[in-house]
Amino acid sequence: MSEPDRRYHAPIARRAPGAAPLFATMLLLGAGAAGCGGRAPSAAQASRGGAAQPALPAAGGRAAQGALVTMITPSQLLPDLVGERGVVASEAGSRRVLIDRMRLIAHDDGSLERAAELLPSGQVTALKLPTRLGGGYLFYASNRGSAQLWRAREWLAPLDPLVQLPSEANEITAGFDRLYARLSHSHRLIAIDAQKGEPMPLGPLPSASAYGQLAFADGWRAVVEADLRGLLVTFDAGATWRPVEVDARPTSLTVIGGDPAVMTANGFYSVDARGGVTYRTLETPEDVQEAPARAQGPFGRRPLRAAVEDGWPDSSSTAVVARAGALARVSLRDGAVVDVALDAYPEREATCHAIRAGASFGFVCGERDGPTTLYAFQPPFGMRRLMRFEEPRFVAASGNGALVIRGACGERGGAHDGRAYCIVAADGGTREIHVRAPARDVGVERVVALSDGRVAVLSPPRLGASGQLTLLKGSDVTTVPLILPGKPRSIVRDLQRGMWIEGFEEREPGVLGGWVEAGGPIVGVRIDVKSGHVTAGASRQDGTGALLSGRFAFSLGEGERSAESTDGGMTWRSVELPERDDDAAAPRTRACGPVGCVFKGWIRVGWGKTALPDDLAEAKPPPVLQTPLRAGSPIAMRCEALGSSTPPLPERPSAAPAARPRQPAARPQSKEAASSAWAPFRNTAPPTLGADEIGFDNGAPYDIVTVRAYAWGKRGADWARAGRWLIRFDDRFDPDGGVRSSAVSASPWSDEATAAEALGVVNYGAASWGAYLDPGGRAALTHVCRGAGCSLFAVSEGLPVLPLRDGGGRSGNFLRPFPNGAVRLGETWFFVAPGGSYESVTLWRADLGIARPLATYHRPARTSYGVDPPRLVRRALGGGVGLLISTAPDPGVRAGSWHVLPIDRDTGALGEAVPLGRKDLVDTPLDRCQPGQDGWLLDTSLEGSPSFDLGGSYPSVDGAEFRLRLDPGVACVEAMSVRLQGIFSKTPEKQHDVAASAIPLAATERTTGRRWRLRCEPRGAGR
Repeated sequence: MSEPDRRYHAPIARRAPGAAPLFATMLLLGAGAAGCGGRAPSAAQASRGGAAQPALPAAGGRAAQGALVTMITPSQLLPDLVGERGVVASEAGSRRVLIDRMRLIAHDDGSLERAAELLPSGQVTALKLPTRLGGGYLFYASNRGSAQLWRAREWLAPLDPLVQLPSEANEITAGFDRLYARLSHSHRLIAIDAQKGEPMPLGPLPSASAYGQLAFADGWRAVVEADLRGLLVTFDAGATWRPVEVDARPTSLTVIGGDPAVMTANGFYSVDARGGVTYRTLETPEDVQEAPARAQGPFGRRPLRAAVEDGWPDSSSTAVVARAGALARVSLRDGAVVDVALDAYPEREATCHAIRAGASFGFVCGERDGPTTLYAFQPPFGMRRLMRFEEPRFVAASGNGALVIRGACGERGGAHDGRAYCIVAADGGTREIHVRAPARDVGVERVVALSDGRVAVLSPPRLGASGQLTLLKGSDVTTVPLILPGKPRSIVRDLQRGMWIEGFEEREPGVLGGWVEAGGPIVGVRIDVKSGHVTAGASRQDGTGALLSGRFAFSLGEGERSAESTDGGMTWRSVELPERDDDAAAPRTRACGPVGCVFKGWIRVGWGKTALPDDLAEAKPPPVLQTPLRAGSPIAMRCEALGSSTPPLPERPSAAPAARPRQPAARPQSKEAASSAWAPFRNTAPPTLGADEIGFDNGAPYDIVTVRAYAWGKRGADWARAGRWLIRFDDRFDPDGGVRSSAVSASPWSDEATAAEALGVVNYGAASWGAYLDPGGRAALTHVCRGAGCSLFAVSEGLPVLPLRDGGGRSGNFLRPFPNGAVRLGETWFFVAPGGSYESVTLWRADLGIARPLATYHRPARTSYGVDPPRLVRRALGGGVGLLISTAPDPGVRAGSWHVLPIDRDTGALGEAVPLGRKDLVDTPLDRCQPGQDGWLLDTSLEGSPSFDLGGSYPSVDGAEFRLRLDPGVACVEAMSVRLQGIFSKTPEKQHDVAASAIPLAATERTTGRRWRLRCEPRGAGR
């Protein structure tokens, strides 16, 4: 649906709110069905104010008096700024705005500056760079799985491509000497050279597996949220970091008053240059008042929109507009108000719209249900009243300086019957005509005052009638039938059935022009007054409603394929519009005129092509981040098989337990209702059962750390006195067998049914067993879990099983510890388990069977997702215990690094991170640990693909693990472990001659559990 009138049709629901005006062609003053009164208040409010305009390179100065400017060209597109939308920062007298892919500076006087380049679609963020990083601004756009970064010396300066990241970025932070980007898909932090866009190590950040928020105050001070370590502050650009103690959980990190600040729910902690931490509330003191907002004039902060919507150009670079009793001259180069006359006319409540009048232009001003006043622009800068009517009037410009006013020429009467017209000639003379027609045809006529003094009354085609022109000259009446074009048939049909919209005008002497709207398609037409021949332009399909204003038209079209016409629709020129951000608050009024158009959140100044051919061109895409990997020397071992260490399977069980009954549907009522297989553990026979004894067993035969528990006793006896149990586990690194067993221990259960239930033998309340091997290989922390609750048992070779209880004496409420999360120091166990939330980790200490939480460590929200859980390590010979963490690899390196955070065994406080080396041990000499050699002890696999030549026949090797002792710059191997896919057989002709001092290797067949004893040395090692 095309829109011939902008605001005064606002009450009509089918038109866009504040519907487009008949801009330079006509004004329909009023809110009634016949079009009377001023614009509706909502539309007036929506169109009030204007946006500023960047420098528009239009040649020529103000036109000499009497020379009419009828069109502004070239064109330039700007976003229509509303409120604080898109404002990045406010400075003295201006605002930096990032909106609709554009960078702008909006000044308080309404002037506007815009950069020429378009940023990509999607979320675009700006970051002001500190001088230590070269100053200027960084712009980054995250879209379609990547993030693109540009730099600019100034806000509106050309964009210099920096780098394209392989993932979208949640945020980018300016660090001490580099940029930090957080990738969206993994929340991982990467570092980038701020000048070259090349990858860099994380550098001065504290060692951690993950990082939360970062806040850099200057080139020396920063606060960082590190995984497990919490808040850390530095005062020496990252050379050292120390904890920041706060009493509340931080919500964010920022910089306030030049100091790093830790925000909490009700206040913030400020860290000053001396290291002092001060808490301050967020409450604003009552005596602090906001500065009063700057008073806005009648044209508000958006005078450019007012000039485009309601003004007329008085030169190639300025336009004049009237609002609220004031007259303003607005620069079309930057949107600033050049001149203003505050008391230019008395009707301050009236809405004024510029039209062509006489040899120049004027304004039609009307109040809602009030008078209508016509003004002429009076050079150099004033307004002169031409006519006044006491009621709303319809006023249309004829395009040649003449006006057609619906109603009699007197101040009252005749405005509502639609049959009397007051004709105002270009020289100011008036005459009154009356159109006589049947009642059903009243109002369909279109009246145009011709430049030769005649009046043309157009009767559009209707069903069964081709239409006609009636020409009035004095008392002479001449009728000219309309001759429609013969083809194309679609346009002919549109001309016959469509609405010939109000606002026909004389485009050139003797030629009328106007628009026909046919329920979607719009067609521009020209009519030769002498012959009646009708010429039609190309049909333009526009379901959104084209904006029509005399010979000007702007069509948004379908799918943002926009077009403009400046010759009444005879030709159309395509116009590219950038994608806009969704904005429900965008003005809904739309308008076009000789100055340009406002529509759909845009202000388009001028018509035709842009002054610069590359205006609003896409910014040059930055290069993709390249991180070539540096090749290292992978670990390769050659081994000598020494024999099998697994005992043969026992010929028969020690006793034949009762056949396993069908699984009951409910808890067994009899103590004899449960039984188990009483299976061997890695070919080691289970405990011997007496003739009157029953036994139950369960375990985890397929875990990395295999374990099995056995409980037995006499049937029907008091198991608290007569019951026995033990737990066996496997040290997979021991090539001599590895089966470890606790001592036979007293049963903690009162009877056989309770024991069967505790071991998970019965079918209800299914239990899962597991074990965490102390890296020494002689002790394990085992668990049996039901749902989220677990019972823990400390097992040491040759010692009784020790059940763990918390401080309240409860034994089944522990959360499952993390893998590799337990170590034994003397008689004390330490283990780490999840805390009360995903973002916390709890360290437990167990002494003599009583476990107490020693410390809770926090993890940054979301950023620790996908990060390896923390694991506990201990010193091989000393008494130290620590948390082992993995840090991200440096650029060009495939593997990350290990660091250990020493733990105070009494308080759980974490010490400074100690680097232990890369996680692949590439280029690290691997020797067997010597007696007395200390180091941080851990069982681990290595990143990369270590290879083993076992000197025999076997299908494949997997699951390679190493028992290491690590210190900064030093690594040794106690033992190694692999699993064999298939059966291994020694092949004498393939045997390697390996030194007796080589590293022991335990190779276990997955299918049979058979273990082989080998010794290995790095391939190429000298003898």
